[in-house]
Amino acid sequence: MESVNAQWAGAFTIVHDADGWHQFRRLDGALFMPPATDGLEERARMCAGIHATWTATSGHLVIEAEGPEDGSPFDVLVNGVLRHRVPSAGRVSHDLDLGALPPQSTVQLWLPQYGFLRVLEVSLKGEDVKVTAETGKRWIAYGSSITQCRQADGPSEAWPALVARQYGWQLQSLGFGGECQLDPAAESTIGQLPADFISLCLGINTYNVAAFSGRTFASQVLGFLSNIRRAHPGVPIAVISPVLSLPREDMPNAAGWTLADYRRALTGVVRAIRERGDIRIHLVNGEEVFTPEEAAALMPDTLHPNNDGYRLMASRLGPQLAAVANANN
Repeated sequence: MESVNAQWAGAFTIVHDADGWHQFRRLDGALFMPPATDGLEERARMCAGIHATWTATSGHLVIEAEGPEDGSPFDVLVNGVLRHRVPSAGRVSHDLDLGALPPQSTVQLWLPQYGFLRVLEVSLKGEDVKVTAETGKRWIAYGSSITQCRQADGPSEAWPALVARQYGWQLQSLGFGGECQLDPAAESTIGQLPADFISLCLGINTYNVAAFSGRTFASQVLGFLSNIRRAHPGVPIAVISPVLSLPREDMPNAAGWTLADYRRALTGVVRAIRERGDIRIHLVNGEEVFTPEEAAALMPDTLHPNNDGYRLMASRLGPQLAAVANANN
């Protein structure tokens, strides 16, 4: 039987320790500024969207890893169907029997989307095992906790993972709970990564901590988008405005702005960029992802969708993002 180690997709860098463990980073840390960016650095050490893919006709998937008690699970998919969901809390050792599979079956392991993880070994042992390189559109998805999707039951059910699998895209998830604040570290990383399509879900974290006011928000977004455009000329960009959060829609934050104000400002920035000639940037109206009734039912904490909510997000956003990704092609 062959034993083939994982080759990881979705990480910016992988850090290898002297004792054989490795850890993942989703951002270039050169522009972190401690202690202000400590929260962002913590989130960037989490593994949202990071996964490995093999083909095989039988096998055992071996996972030796260590994660926190509140970490999300591992998901194992065979031919796109969830086969195993196993915990990552503490020091874990999983030997998952996949059994006999149809010839050239696809096996994917998705790492936990929440919690700091160290990996000692991930390998697939079986017959006809080969690492599979992804070939679809390279998609960078930047956003908040609503992109990181801690509340999803498992990493394969985060809405970006669902959309990426549906359309065969190569996902680079830059979802950072509480830390989508237009940071230079995020902007620089997006600029360095290869991309065929970029989505930027902006506004909710800014509202929650009043990071930018009516004076500064639109200008900051414009600069962020302009620098990304310089790094990726011609690449379609979707700017997703905040999804509904019913208590925040008309409630001013410490800067005096409501969530609806931030949504309108994003609309204005995208309109201005398009009027200046960049027609490959598009607005996706987050207000239309859920109806008020759906938001009330699917957001138990009024901010984060539950697992059913993320599935609905994927079904609603997927076609709109696909239309942007293929626009003018």
